Amino acid sequence: MKNKKLIIWDWNGTLLNDVEVCINSMNVMLERRNMKLLDKTTYRKLFTFPVQEYYKSLGFDFLQESFEQLSVEYIDLYKRHSINASLQHGVFNALEQFKKRGFQQVILSASEQKALEKQVNQHQLDVYFNELIGLNNIYAKSKRDNAIRYLQETTIPPEDSLLIGDTYHDFEVARAIGCDCFLVNNGHQDLSQYHLNSDIIFQSLADAIKITVY
Repeated sequence: MKNKKLIIWDWNGTLLNDVEVCINSMNVMLERRNMKLLDKTTYRKLFTFPVQEYYKSLGFDFLQESFEQLSVEYIDLYKRHSINASLQHGVFNALEQFKKRGFQQVILSASEQKALEKQVNQHQLDVYFNELIGLNNIYAKSKRDNAIRYLQETTIPPEDSLLIGDTYHDFEVARAIGCDCFLVNNGHQDLSQYHLNSDIIFQSLADAIKITVY
C-alpha cells in the first residue's frame, strides 16, 4: 500500500455510524403500514444496492406506492434522526494519518450532494477532503458512474487509489474503476454473505488503517 496516493472513502456506514438511524427510520415507515419491523441482523442481511431491491425485500409494493414517494418519506425521517448520528470509531485518527502522509482524500457517496456536504461539515471533517462526491438525487441507485467520471478527471491512476467502504456495492465500484478495495464489516451490510477475499475485509476501521498506512 506504500504506492497509494488517493483514498476514496464511502460515507454512510464507513465514516458515519448511521446504521441504527437507518433502521429506526425504516421501522417508522414499516410500523405506519403494519409491516414487520427490522432488527439490526436482518437489516444488515437485506440492505443492498440499488435500494429499490432492499425496499422490495421488506415487502413494499411499488404498484401501491411508488419508490419515489417512499424515498421522500424515508429521507424526511432520516434527516430528523441522523442529526445525532456519531462517527465510526477511529475516523479522526484515520483521516489525520492519511493527511500527514500526503494522501489525497475524497468521499464518494450514494447520498444526495447537499445532504452529504451538510453532514460532513456538521462533523467538521471538510478540511480532510479534496472533494465530496454525492448524487444529484435522493434515490441512492449507484455510485459507479460518479466514480468512473472522477477517476477520468484526476491525474492519479486507479492502481494508485484505494476505496474504503462497507458494502458489496463499494467492492463493485472499486472493481469498475480498477482500484483496490478495503471493506469494513461493521456498517450497513453483513459482508460474510458474499464470496469475497478475506484479505480485504476488516472488522474495524482501525484494523484497515494499520494495513494501509504502516
